[in-house]
Amino acid sequence: MRFAALIALLLSALPAHAECVTPASLAKGVTFTREDGRQGLIRTEGKRFAIDYAVNSNTAWQDKRQSWLGIYDAEWTWVPTDTYQAEDGPGGTYSFRFATQPPMPAAGTTWDTTVTQRGDAAVRFKLGPVAISQRDRTSYSVDYRFMAETAAKISGCTYRVMPVEAVFKNKTTDLTRRWIYFPDLGFGLETQVTDRLGVGSRALGLTSLTPKG
Repeated sequence: MRFAALIALLLSALPAHAECVTPASLAKGVTFTREDGRQGLIRTEGKRFAIDYAVNSNTAWQDKRQSWLGIYDAEWTWVPTDTYQAEDGPGGTYSFRFATQPPMPAAGTTWDTTVTQRGDAAVRFKLGPVAISQRDRTSYSVDYRFMAETAAKISGCTYRVMPVEAVFKNKTTDLTRRWIYFPDLGFGLETQVTDRLGVGSRALGLTSLTPKG
């Protein structure tokens, strides 16, 4: 076999370059997978991001959000069970209001605020395991930390990433949520929940991130 033909054969056997996510990808959407095995989709929708964290769900499980930057939820539809229920069960649809304007993430900074949550059903669940009613609303003191930037390789592509943590607290809740924010892409995705007073802890690290085909 000639040398040129051998080189061509070897090159054809190599895997194709991964298609990396860019800000332009968000018009059609960006797909991702997390440690829990559920696939997700994030896309721009007006000034917010629409995020479906369980787009491949074949059960009652739902996790859909309207979010600023992917890290400040404005609305959340949440059904944390695989079993369909005829009447009220865990979950619901919630809206969130921040006491002050959420900041753009900046490494090494913090932000303290109050978040007010409203539910839409007679018996639903908060970020933690405590039920609320339609007439009730609940507030959290929330402390955000924007950590040092680093690099992460996902689906064959290397991205700048910034871990973001937020601690939600009130009399019945002590919850830490973590996101990975992509400064060059302008969005973040939730990767961990630590529930110190309930059973809501979950490891949700990203295992794939690709432009929607």
